Amino acid sequence: MSNKAIKDASQVLKTRWIGQGPKVDQVEKKFSKMFKIPYSVTVNSGTSALHLALILAGVGPGDEVISTPITCSATNIPVLYLGGKVVFADIQKETMNIDPKSIEKKVTSKTKAIMAVHWAGYPCDMDEINKIAKKHKLKVIEDGAQALGAKYKGKYVGSVSDFTCFSFQAIKPITSVDGGMLCTLKKKDYQQARILRWYGIDREFKGDIHWKYQIKDIGYKYHMNDVTAAILSAQLDDWKKISSQREKIAKRYLKELKDVPGLTLLKRHKDRQGANWTFTMHVEKRNDFQKKLAENGIESHIVHVRNDICPIFGGKKQNLPVMNKIESTYVSIPIHNHLTDVDVSKVIKTIRNGW
Repeated sequence: MSNKAIKDASQVLKTRWIGQGPKVDQVEKKFSKMFKIPYSVTVNSGTSALHLALILAGVGPGDEVISTPITCSATNIPVLYLGGKVVFADIQKETMNIDPKSIEKKVTSKTKAIMAVHWAGYPCDMDEINKIAKKHKLKVIEDGAQALGAKYKGKYVGSVSDFTCFSFQAIKPITSVDGGMLCTLKKKDYQQARILRWYGIDREFKGDIHWKYQIKDIGYKYHMNDVTAAILSAQLDDWKKISSQREKIAKRYLKELKDVPGLTLLKRHKDRQGANWTFTMHVEKRNDFQKKLAENGIESHIVHVRNDICPIFGGKKQNLPVMNKIESTYVSIPIHNHLTDVDVSKVIKTIRNGW
């Protein structure tokens, strides 16, 4: 947390307005301007943003949402809030993102939306996904929790599809301790999201009856407060520096680990730029690999496990050939804001020495 973020939060705490107020409005406008997004709505978490996006997409009881099995469960749990069903599509080995070819095969008359998660902050094949959505009249929701600042064909993630959801939870590169952002392309969705995030109350109602009583839709307590907004605004000022540091580390890994036996790097396309939330690769003998790193004081993580094996999603492995094949090979190595050049060299040397 930067000193400026601490200072700005303290200043808000000294005022009489610590709930949702002017700081929230300001950071929404700042976010939209930074990432060239038409409309941005702050909420209290990325999960809340996903829930609202699904509501705006029209998902209800019995509807199906096609999603990836490899993600934080927070991506898919909101579908269950609405009585919907998560249908898992397979992924691409080379990116670990959802595979458009598999999505097409999973579409049924009950399908309402497609959930595209940008694994490790690397953009999915959004042209292909949006083409499928248009063909079948579906909504596209991008889970950009890992992808703040990522670009797809020159456009920032958040400015491409119907809805995009971001997270500012504690372990994200840009954090406000907790918080989220729902981005939309249409003004009507933006306006409805603002109502739904605060009990369904239209705070901008100007009629004769007090705005508190103009509740037409069931809403939620999902709004962000000014303390959180002040922290987020200050953190966003550091985004370019943080992003540059992570890109620098990623480039070293890509260059110096590309020829290591038993290790396969994920693919990078020229038409997109990742956010480098994690640095994932495929390795042979993953347990030995992680043990070797641990013995040298280096952390490594699987990060997320496949969702389809969770009881709430059915509790058994689906017929997903690529997911099934790479389940025991993927792993992420250190990449974060405070990793030094010496640290990176140690990681690279340890891996190159074998496991």
